[in-house]
Amino acid sequence: MKFEEPEMTAVGIIPARYNSTRLPGKPLILLKGKSMIQRVWENSKLAKTLKEVYIATDNEKIKVHCESFGAKVVMTPSELTSGTDRIYYAYKELDLADDVIINIQGDEPLISGEDIDKLFNKFVISLSDVGTLVQKIDNIREVLNPNIVKVTLRTDNVALYFSRSPIPYIRDINLQSWQENHVFWKHIGIYAYKAFALEKFCELPQSTLEIAENLEQLRLLENGFKFQCIQTNSKLISIDRPEDVTEVEKYL
Repeated sequence: MKFEEPEMTAVGIIPARYNSTRLPGKPLILLKGKSMIQRVWENSKLAKTLKEVYIATDNEKIKVHCESFGAKVVMTPSELTSGTDRIYYAYKELDLADDVIINIQGDEPLISGEDIDKLFNKFVISLSDVGTLVQKIDNIREVLNPNIVKVTLRTDNVALYFSRSPIPYIRDINLQSWQENHVFWKHIGIYAYKAFALEKFCELPQSTLEIAENLEQLRLLENGFKFQCIQTNSKLISIDRPEDVTEVEKYL
């Protein structure tokens, strides 16, 4: 008799924090008549691979707003230090048993169900602990911008390192010609965690590289975990500054 392994299941959780240094109340920002958090939730709900999509927040105003458009919301402690801590708290609070937890960033209003499905489907056939999306960078300004996280890849698309600095440094070539000589990759902040990797992230102390770069994914990378990077060609704009709101609205 042939025994088939059970298919892996996935749940999506969107962390939504009210306090933001540059954009307070960011999840509630209106984009063409809908809040950013509603756009992220609606797009995520289109993913065929997710059993359910939850919003994890520490703010009552966000909770009430999300429930008004039908989202399932989990309240989390305000002292949690990262979005990843927030999704793990929600995962445990809901007593979920899914194999994969997708951390869908609440400031990616253009994320699509197709991107989430692509991330899940390619991640589960890999031997990595975490999956994430990457995109080719098409201009030198983004390569040099410290707000855009770069990633270098192995030949099997496993991450070597994430950095706010331009990586790799192209020696003996004029800066404006770098992209003619190498493909630079931008990291898109959506993650597919195997349950044990998410749990381990929350158990580990902040790492030295994580503190130096202010990039939480370096905590697991520095401790030997593997990140499978999956390319997307979708138009994605993360909202970090007021000018990003204008850009997204123009695109919409």
